[in-house]
Amino acid sequence: MFVVPRIDPLAFIIISAAFGTLCAFLLFVLNSGLLRDIKGLGRWGAACITMAMAAFLFALRGVVPVFLSSFLPNLLIVVGVITMHTSLTEYGGLKRKKKPPVLLAGTVALALTWATFLQDDYRTRIIIMSITLTVLFAACGLVIFRFKEQGFAERFTGLMFLATSGIMLARCIGAFFQNGSLTINTDTSLIHSIYMGTFAFSLVALSVGFMLMVHRAMQTKLESLATRDQMTGMYRRDAFLALLDQSLAQSRRDQRPMSILIIDLDNFKEINDRHGHLTGDRVIIDFSSKVQQILRRGDAVGRYGGEEFLVLLPDTTKEDAYSVADRIRSMAAETWSREIPAYTVSIGVAPLMTGCTDSAILIDVADKALYAAKKAGKNYVELACTQSYEPVAS
Repeated sequence: MFVVPRIDPLAFIIISAAFGTLCAFLLFVLNSGLLRDIKGLGRWGAACITMAMAAFLFALRGVVPVFLSSFLPNLLIVVGVITMHTSLTEYGGLKRKKKPPVLLAGTVALALTWATFLQDDYRTRIIIMSITLTVLFAACGLVIFRFKEQGFAERFTGLMFLATSGIMLARCIGAFFQNGSLTINTDTSLIHSIYMGTFAFSLVALSVGFMLMVHRAMQTKLESLATRDQMTGMYRRDAFLALLDQSLAQSRRDQRPMSILIIDLDNFKEINDRHGHLTGDRVIIDFSSKVQQILRRGDAVGRYGGEEFLVLLPDTTKEDAYSVADRIRSMAAETWSREIPAYTVSIGVAPLMTGCTDSAILIDVADKALYAAKKAGKNYVELACTQSYEPVAS
């Protein structure tokens, strides 16, 4: 005959409290350092400490009043998972809904009040809590699967939430078929043992999963700091030149066309002198936004100097590159905001040529075209002179 092993609930409760406190400490430390710009860290730490407090109060059963050892910790668990849901929503940059969580917490509080103080029904409390946690854990998992980035960390954490939700559901179904006189001391069912173990394990597993997501976000942030201009989101000069070298080598190897644009904001010094450097920064940000709306997915744009930019156009002939450049020139002249003065740009276009073996040569050819565009009166696009070179696949 199979005998369900008796697991000491107090041991799991103490482990839960310890893990919850440790996870909260780690997340609060991360939130106060380099990762403070990553949303949701503080709330997840608050969720962990809330659930750790619930576990600590559960451990005092028989020592403190029922309000502190049953009603309050059950409610804290619900609040903790709701806080996890809010943390995930913030982390993923999703829209928050404030009223439903508050209404849910209030409804659970009323139900627990009836099942704790008016009826004192352990079985009913199990059903109330397991139904609530089934919904909340499932909601957390679904939030994660709505994230734009879906790596191992996101899939692992999302599946952990859904698995925990499934165990809560199994606990609810099991409680429906148990004796109405059931108490925590007489509940020796297998699903109860799994339920108690899950409470301790899921808290740490879910927090590990969340920290894996944070680790990936930190890597992305550090890569962005190393390669991207923080004001415009464009590639930094060094990062863009490295990308240009790679693209040039690939285009020459595959005999594919490629073009670059070099763009300069006309009379930018006058804009700074007349309107101030803050307005000058707004002009640069405005222009970067316009450029990135025009470019394709595989194109790249980098900030080459203060008001000078480079655009990489893979698989683009000189004719198509000229068309892109003219669209950029035209859009730059459009006024989108009263806070930004009117401005124009001049653009030099250079296609990859058979005699070009180095990105510096290609940039120099584009720069000469830019000089010609400036000389032609600015707000102009000039195609590089290629009489001495034969463009590749153009």
